[in-house]
Amino acid sequence: MTFTEEALARLTGLGLRLPPDPPPPAGAYLPYRLHNGMGFLAAQVSGSGPDALAGRIGQDLSAEQGLLAARAAGLNALARLHQALDGFERLECLLHVAGHVASADTFRDQPVVLDGASRLFTDVLGDRGGHTRTAFSPARLPHDVCVELEITFAYRA
Repeated sequence: MTFTEEALARLTGLGLRLPPDPPPPAGAYLPYRLHNGMGFLAAQVSGSGPDALAGRIGQDLSAEQGLLAARAAGLNALARLHQALDGFERLECLLHVAGHVASADTFRDQPVVLDGASRLFTDVLGDRGGHTRTAFSPARLPHDVCVELEITFAYRA
């Protein structure tokens, strides 16, 4: 069994599947960039239009809803990564995840919200899904989404 098949089987075991069409870029930029063994995914969100959870965590949405949004953004990131590398075989590892959580002024649990994506990555990709992470807490994100992820990864060129 290939690594891609293993990862997709783990995903199925979680009751999930890769979205066929992750949300497109919201502006004039690329959804991903590959360069000399380093890859970058831009602005992975939980959905777009009516599918997106909108608002601020701790005000409009609960931390649990935020965690589910982060997991959905992670699922879209996996779909985009699969697209960028034509599967997961060439993926060496995730390097860094920058997570942006639109937060109410009093909300302080951004790392808990982002664990929704981080756990998904390790559940599906195993050791290749381990990463460093930074949490940011802006008051608002574009199109009023509640979670946005930027991902840096290493791949075999």
